[in-house]
Order: sequence, then structure tokens, then C-alpha cells
Amino acid sequence: MGANMMISQIKPEVSGFSILTEEDLQQLAAAMKQAVERAEASAPGIQRFAREKADSAAEAVRFLLAQRHRALDTGLPDSDSRYYHLLNKKLARLMAVFVALFRVEPGYVYPLADTHPQVLLWVLSSAEIDRLEPTAGKLSLLLADKLQAQMWLDTVSLATSTQLIETLQSAAISQIPQSELAMRALVRRHELNAEFATKCIRDGSAKVSRMARHQLACSGHEAGINWVIEHGDPAQSLFTHLLIRKDKVAWLRGEILPQKDAFQQVDEYAILNRLPESFTLPDFANDKHAYLKAALSGDPDSVMPMIAQLRQSEDDNQAECYLQALMLILGDQLPVNTHDLGVVYDAQQAADILEPWWNDKPLALSPMMRMGGSLSYATSIDVLKSASMPALFRTWVWRDLCLNGGIYVPYDPMSWPAKQRRAIHTLSKNSTASERYNQRMRDAAVGR
Repeated sequence: MGANMMISQIKPEVSGFSILTEEDLQQLAAAMKQAVERAEASAPGIQRFAREKADSAAEAVRFLLAQRHRALDTGLPDSDSRYYHLLNKKLARLMAVFVALFRVEPGYVYPLADTHPQVLLWVLSSAEIDRLEPTAGKLSLLLADKLQAQMWLDTVSLATSTQLIETLQSAAISQIPQSELAMRALVRRHELNAEFATKCIRDGSAKVSRMARHQLACSGHEAGINWVIEHGDPAQSLFTHLLIRKDKVAWLRGEILPQKDAFQQVDEYAILNRLPESFTLPDFANDKHAYLKAALSGDPDSVMPMIAQLRQSEDDNQAECYLQALMLILGDQLPVNTHDLGVVYDAQQAADILEPWWNDKPLALSPMMRMGGSLSYATSIDVLKSASMPALFRTWVWRDLCLNGGIYVPYDPMSWPAKQRRAIHTLSKNSTASERYNQRMRDAAVGR
């Protein structure tokens, strides 16, 4: 796939980054410690007041960040979603508490590193603290040791700091433990351009260099494409290999499927590429990912087995997965939904509602279905727009659009809704990708 077939939303590089050393990080940690010592030297009454304010605000923020994460994971929030906007308003009011404490003495806030590290990361990586503390972005790096990598990335990906890109760039090309995590953050925030990626290849660690080459390849740069094809390990990014290879179907069938146990998610990628050998129904009784495979396939013959699995679900999570999978195939016309599951009806009752509804043939059927219609570019775009489609399914449908549409538009279902909408708009306006995708689906339908 050439560069003209791909679209990138990578932002321009921000100059001014510099190499960071472990000594620099130690000095930052020492400065934080000194600030805490200054706070501890203040009058006992002031200390107690500040600590109570910080702790109560942190506990509220911790809860709200979890709720925001859940809201984004559940689906793309509507632009007029009162609940999502209320979450952000509450977070803004609580940020004002931390800004006030920070103005008096940052040492009143820094102890959260031990009690609420995600909250402190959220504070330090905010635009509000940018104005008060020039090193706040670098202090965010110190919290990588306090949090699981995924939580650190989730928080940083939504950070509003204007300094953060410079900090992440500095960290990515530096020989420090946080370099790989910083690079992953740049990729996820779509803030890695070709010039800086080239610098990462030259100056970064082996892992950072590899990630840079993969991003160059995804964005259509010939040097990146050639390196990934010649030297890249498919086990580290099967998506990238399939995106850039002109012979992707033959390569997947000939090179990967025979040794699929050595890779992850091969069956799912075989389904996306519409290999005839992937058309059989998954093993619902023994495959824990059967719901995902059935959903991506879109075969209406899988609906009754999925209703049966819903009826037999061992827990709410499994029931929710199957109900979401059914929604990906059948869309909003489904007479039950995950919002009411466990509230209005349990899994067995939901199955009791679904079975007669499906037997009455409520929809016009096609060999491959998505969101209640035939599998197409438009119905796949509808998945990305859905306020009730989980991030897992939106991610796989985005991969489907890229691979079969011959297009690459960076997209993260857990990013700010406005950023998601820009990516969706870019995808939806590409008529060439739409025509290519729909032709692939028509050819696959004939082969069923």
C-alpha cells in the first residue's frame, strides 16, 4: 500500500525537546521531596486543612476518572450527553482545588504519589498546572513507576498539558526506563511525525526504534514499509504487516495460519480478511473469544448459537459480551440491550425475549451483517459512531476498515470524543476506501 492510499492525522513536531538522564529524574524526585518537606514545615492547622482538601478531592477524582473511562469504553459519548459533560464539569471543579493548593505549595499535592498516583498524574499532565510548574510534564514520568503501564497510558492519552508532547519526545529518545512508555504515549496520542520517527530510529532504544518504523510503515513511508516486511516480527504487530502488504491474504494464509499458535488473534484477522476457511462458526462451547469472532464475521447463522450462549452465561460479564456481539450484527433493533441487562432482565430472560423475536425473522438477512444491515463501509462507520458499542468492538471494526479499505487513519476509541469524531469524519469522506471495502465484501459474500 502506497502513501497515497493512507491518510495520517499525525500532528507536527514540537521542537525544543532534549535528552533526559536518570540523574535528571532523580533531581526531579528530590525537588518533589523538598516541596513535601516545605509543606510539612508549615503550621499544623494549615497542614491538616490542605491534606484533608487534597485527600477528599483526590478520592472524588479517582471515582470520576473511573467513570469517565467507563463512559468512553461503553461507546462514543453523544455530543449532547449530559452525563459525560457532567463528569468533565465535576473534574474541572476539582482541578480548581488542586490548582489552589499548588499555588500555595506544591508539596501539599505531591504526597498523592503514594496514595492516589493516577490522580496526581492527571493533575501534573493538565494544562492548568502547566502555567504554574514548568517541570510538571517531566514529573509525570516519575509516576510511571507508581502505576500499571495501561493506566498511565490511559491517563496520559487524555492529558491536556501543552508541554507534554515535548516531555514525551525527550523521554522517547533518552536512555531512561520510561522511554518505551513515552513512545507508546506519542503513538496513542497521534503525535509522532515522520521527522521525529526518523530521529527515534537513529537515537532511540531498539524497542523505540521498532515502534517508530512501524508507525512510518502505517503512514505509508516506503522505508518503514520495507523494513517491516524484511525485518519486522509479525508476532509484534500483525495489523501493521497486513496493512502494508499487497499480498496480505496469500501471506496470511501461507505464512501465518499454518503456525497460528505462535501468534495472537490470527483467527480474528483471518475473519477480517474474509478467508473462506474462516467462514465456519466458532466453537461457542470452548472458545472464550467465540463471541468476538462471530460478531466480526456477521454471519446470521451464528445468532441462535449466541442466544443459547447468552442463556447459559456463567456471569454478567460473559452475558454482556454476547449481547454486545449480537448488537454488532443486528444493531439497535435488538429488543434487549446491555444497559438493562441485570436491571430489567437477567441473561436467561434476555434470551427468552430474543429467541422468539429472531425466529419471527425481524430483519432482511444477508450473508454478512453489521448493525442490522449488510456488512458495508457505511455500517462499519456506524459502529465507530455508536454510543453503545464497546471500545473492543470499535477497535476491531476500525482495523477492518483500514485493512479492507486500504486506508490508515489513526483512531483510539478511548480518546477525546472530538478527536474520535475527526477520525470518523476523515474515514467516512474517503470514497475510494469505501468503494474498495464494499467490493471486498461483495467478493467475500459470493465465496460464502
